[in-house]
Amino acid sequence: MAPTNDPQDSTAVWYFIAATFILTLPTLMFPDMHLAVKVAIVLVGVVVMALGFVRLRGELAARNRPSPDGPPTDED
Repeated sequence: MAPTNDPQDSTAVWYFIAATFILTLPTLMFPDMHLAVKVAIVLVGVVVMALGFVRLRGELAARNRPSPDGPPTDED
């Protein structure tokens, strides 16, 4: 089991999971939904997915930064 205080936990994956549910469940559960509501749900799902990409980019940038506790790097 992974430790609970792991700084490498990714929250971006939860944005993508939420976007998947937003995009699929209402259409599967309510097939007779009005077209305007379906379009609004798709837009919300796309926004959540875009937020996931922004969060993923931030997490990858933070992962690539050297930690202040790490060994010094040689800069020539």
